[in-house]
Amino acid sequence: MLKIQTLSSGSAGNITYIGSSNTGILVDVGLSLSMTLKLMAQANIDPHSITALVITHEHSDHIKGAADFVTKYNVPVYIYNRYAKTLRGCLKLPPHHFVETESTFTIGDITVSCFPVSHDSKFCLGYTFQCGNAAVGIATDIGQMTDIILANLARCQVVVLESNHDIQKLNANKDYPDWLKRRILGNRGHLSNIDCGRAISKLYQAHVSQVILGHLSEKNNTPLLAYETVKQFLATQGITEGKDIYIDVALQSKIGNCYCLE
Repeated sequence: MLKIQTLSSGSAGNITYIGSSNTGILVDVGLSLSMTLKLMAQANIDPHSITALVITHEHSDHIKGAADFVTKYNVPVYIYNRYAKTLRGCLKLPPHHFVETESTFTIGDITVSCFPVSHDSKFCLGYTFQCGNAAVGIATDIGQMTDIILANLARCQVVVLESNHDIQKLNANKDYPDWLKRRILGNRGHLSNIDCGRAISKLYQAHVSQVILGHLSEKNNTPLLAYETVKQFLATQGITEGKDIYIDVALQSKIGNCYCLE
């Protein structure tokens, strides 16, 4: 059995829970400790059941509460050895809290694999998690979709995939300077709704059955806009949402649906 549930997803903070019958993993802790614990309580997740943390990258909306959670619950942080030094410097935790890994490793009964994602950070990783025949994946903060990302996610039944912004809404946003728009739209920025739709059409061909749209911008997107854009693009490819593949949307201020795979 393998579970995946977003606890918070968006520009203000990100936390995702991955669990099996005896292993609990948090992917990122990008909110304060108090807010993290509040969301975990809403999802009926005991913080003492968390076996480990894994981190996608070092931006604050992914690590803000990580050090406090690790300190309070004495939980190890597993990190790909190529980026261990960077993350240790960001979290400022004693060395014994870190477990350096290869690109594939195990936490309890869950096999974890990480893969590179293009983003304007010192490192950025996507992850897949497998327990038995069940597999789930997470890839957000994507400047450009790559064959490596698609190949890793294609092994999963459930995928959390970035659908950050609507391009027209972003370009029309007068509060965003041109340099910031260029950053978001660039190949080390964030994935748009339409590009997310294109990626999902390829994941559908690989038999991915459920996609959760994640890391939505609160100022340049809406849950409905992201969903409708992806749905309409899939329709142009002959793919019917709700029949051929299912689309959910992860929210910033509300825990997401819990998906359980056997």
